[in-house]
Amino acid sequence: MSIRTIAIGSGLVVAAVVAGIAVWYFAVREDAKLATQAPAIPTDLLRDGEPVAIDGVLTYRIIPEESEAAYFADEQLASLSLPSTAKGATNEIEGVFFLTEDGFALASEPISTFTIDLTSLKSNESRRDTRVQQALETGIYPTATFTIASVAGYDDSIPDGEEQVLTLGGVLDIHGVQNQVTWDVRARRDGNVITALATITFRFDDFGIRPPSFAGFVSVGDDLTLQLQFVAEAV
Repeated sequence: MSIRTIAIGSGLVVAAVVAGIAVWYFAVREDAKLATQAPAIPTDLLRDGEPVAIDGVLTYRIIPEESEAAYFADEQLASLSLPSTAKGATNEIEGVFFLTEDGFALASEPISTFTIDLTSLKSNESRRDTRVQQALETGIYPTATFTIASVAGYDDSIPDGEEQVLTLGGVLDIHGVQNQVTWDVRARRDGNVITALATITFRFDDFGIRPPSFAGFVSVGDDLTLQLQFVAEAV
């Protein structure tokens, strides 16, 4: 077999691989959109009267089946000017929030946190999910945890059930790295129910994560956006 024949054959194999990846990319590409508003208050969860504080603290617990944690990442096929935004999500979320008795501020104790099970993140493509799990090293670091240190922007003149624009400050722990971060939040509170949309964008390398890729042909941008949409109920 001549060198020329081998070269042609190799070129055809490479072309077939590239074509296969391109077909896969166009089949699974999506243009996922970020949420922009806090979820509506589920009326079936509302109870008469105000929640009862214990030792001066109101406790709200996230309802996983009513909530979602999601990542958004920009993907690009080779040098084509056709980017897309991929989304992976899970409702495997645990979280407890502690407020002062009037419900207007974060209680200093106990500590409010939420935790996301990263191993359960799913997108519209299993091969992407595998790459994401590898990049996050979920076998070693299976969860992401945010410990809330501060809440700013709450306006007690806004009626119950209306949207508040807030920020949450604290420590985000992902991939074994802890960073001080601030989430942008849109929230609603009506008696015993709180709903919220929390959004944050950061660079993968802020947490020592290498952006996932597919055979070097599909690349992922340097930034990752996380969104948490949750419903929490007083307990």
